[in-house]
Amino acid sequence: MSEDTVDVELAVIGFEPDKGPGEDQAETRTFLGKRNVVRLGAPRYGNYLAELRGRGAAVPTELKQRSREGYGLQYVRPTLTLLPDRGCAFIAAELSVELLTSPPSAHGPGVAAAAGSRARPIAYDVRPRELMEEFPYSRHSGTKYELGGEGGAELGKLIAKVTAENSVERNGVRVVRRLYSYGVNFSEVGWRMQATVDHELAGDVHDLEFIAQVPVGTALVGKFHIAADIAINTTADRWLTASFGPRSPGPVLEVAYPLTSP
Repeated sequence: MSEDTVDVELAVIGFEPDKGPGEDQAETRTFLGKRNVVRLGAPRYGNYLAELRGRGAAVPTELKQRSREGYGLQYVRPTLTLLPDRGCAFIAAELSVELLTSPPSAHGPGVAAAAGSRARPIAYDVRPRELMEEFPYSRHSGTKYELGGEGGAELGKLIAKVTAENSVERNGVRVVRRLYSYGVNFSEVGWRMQATVDHELAGDVHDLEFIAQVPVGTALVGKFHIAADIAINTTADRWLTASFGPRSPGPVLEVAYPLTSP
């Protein structure tokens, strides 16, 4: 196995996005016209307790109690798609969902008032909680990293550098947390992801799920936010985009979806 030592300067770009053909798609463009696409698939959702019973699975006692108290339990399964252009790579991404309720128009004012006095919808569970990856590279001083295998591609070097900088030691092994979730017992949930050498942020990110506890008499609404950082391989494009490209402090994409069946 050959080994190369590389010195890489990483430039991560935060873009002002161009809207795509639908409200659930946006493009981030470099100065020289590279197009990096971010898409939010329409989330799948439904009654979580009904799904458990349909599978013949036991319903936890705590959830039975929440149901008796009048709360709804909804599962929500979003899909995030990241399509980097050639010569670009998504280095990090975050998908977050603000949990809201729509006015309970189908219910009487007494029920609406009672629901309004209760807590906002909160997350009972968020999955997966964490995805770890063993780190197979050794760090050297400064910004030099020793790469095993084929380390010649510039974007591969950039991702290797990011992987090394975000690795930690656990039980004597160097690992990278490439995904973790947050938001249990809170009204905003999400997942933070980073690219690693063995797992690029490209294509569909699926198997994401959260269970929402929804107050009685209300319908769940999710306000989805996507943020992403992109690295550019070409030196000129990277410099031009960093120097003259538009900037946005906010998310790349924001979409609101109803998450309760009629």
